[in-house]
Amino acid sequence: PFENAEEMKRSFVFNRQTSHEAAFAIVHNVTNKLLGLIWLSHDDPQNLSIQLEPPIVKPSMQGTKEELEACFLLMDRLLAYGYRRIQLTMDSQDATQRKLANRLGFTLEGVLYKHLIVKEASRDSNFYGLLNSDWKRGARAALFGKLYGKAAFAADKSNEARESEMEDQEIQLAEKKQKEADAAVAEKPAIKKQK
Repeated sequence: PFENAEEMKRSFVFNRQTSHEAAFAIVHNVTNKLLGLIWLSHDDPQNLSIQLEPPIVKPSMQGTKEELEACFLLMDRLLAYGYRRIQLTMDSQDATQRKLANRLGFTLEGVLYKHLIVKEASRDSNFYGLLNSDWKRGARAALFGKLYGKAAFAADKSNEARESEMEDQEIQLAEKKQKEADAAVAEKPAIKKQK
């Protein structure tokens, strides 16, 4: 979409003026080739809500595993950090983006008619939402399975269980050490100063 690197640097994508947004590159893990970008906007930490913008990729990349994986990784991290809601807003006429929203597990929440004026024409916008409860109830598992297969999902679930068990053990160990330290302090005889 850019004629050269300078045009890309001047683009609205790389010149965000608010602290409530962040952009991420989608990079191929083997070739290190830039495949596109994805960004977050409308970050609302008080309400634990954020908006995921549809990825910007060349047409041949739309609907690919790489595009889906980039969204999955970002969504998974956001929900692990405690966000309760991720929103996705797009042009209601864009069938490719609607398909992406469905593949990612988002639910259509409504249409805002004449939401924006884009290129001197009214644009209706579809609003999609994904809640942390949906993610935990199976949206994550379904998307993980699509991307990596059932065997990888089983391994991920096993790793998650081991990590949870290790965290529990670390907490118990810390509590035990604290109790021992408290007991050692209580057992020390009081030393009186002699004159």
